[in-house]
Amino acid sequence: GGGDAGLAEALLCLAARMPALLDVGSDLCRPLMQLLDWYLLHDAAGLLCGRLLAPRAGMLSALLEEAVRSSCADRRGTIAVAGAMHSLLVLAPAHAPLLERPLALVAQAVLQGPCEGQGEGYSELSLATFGGVAGRALLVAPSTFEAALSSAASALGVAEPLPAFCFAWLAVCDGMLLSSQRRLAALALAALLPLEPKALGCLEEVLSLCVSALADEEQPPPSPARSPPPEAVRAAFSHVLEPFDSLAAMPLRPALQRSLGVAQEAHGAAFGAAIARVDPALLEQVRAAFGTV
Repeated sequence: GGGDAGLAEALLCLAARMPALLDVGSDLCRPLMQLLDWYLLHDAAGLLCGRLLAPRAGMLSALLEEAVRSSCADRRGTIAVAGAMHSLLVLAPAHAPLLERPLALVAQAVLQGPCEGQGEGYSELSLATFGGVAGRALLVAPSTFEAALSSAASALGVAEPLPAFCFAWLAVCDGMLLSSQRRLAALALAALLPLEPKALGCLEEVLSLCVSALADEEQPPPSPARSPPPEAVRAAFSHVLEPFDSLAAMPLRPALQRSLGVAQEAHGAAFGAAIARVDPALLEQVRAAFGTV
């Protein structure tokens, strides 16, 4: 009714002021991104009448781009801005193109690697979080992922961005603290394998991650008290997103089997040669997990 329309108008007016608030200081990045999470959720639920994204695509793209930069030295900020990008990809994947420029910065950070102990820069934990955003984009908005990765590679002079991204993301996988992060990484990295023959160079690491993700599925979920505090806040909101999240509902084992099968068909003998180089002990675990490869 009229009251709902009035509330929607008031909330949308507030949303328009987000960039000005971020200009006040980078310490506002995290609360702004958490506010954006709830805006996206309520827009998807109809409270904002679907009026948040289309009319404000440019503003939101610029806001997220600046938020990525602002979160550089703050892991909590990184988790928050990555979370807001996840929320958009979950709740409004048709609007994923507005993430192209922020995702290009995310991909560029992952390709450059961690800067711990070298002054200002992203930590391994932050880059693992960013890798997950890029991975979700690959799975739900591949053209946006490809454009963002191409832009990042051009900025850095990287000639073969897909295998470089695979290796860079795998290099920070120890920073994935939650089973949901490992699950998403396994899905995305397995889906990357068929796209580029040189990505087979990281086949062993991808298979190891797949085995770990499948083992996670057999464990009871951790209690909220056991999750690290910044990740726990995001995990709580992710739980709210689950009914909207097609990837969370996707059975893991069949999805990984499909991706590996497509990679085998795409690369033929090269895939067989890559499998032959996998550590025999890991290969036994893979066969136990999948039946065969």
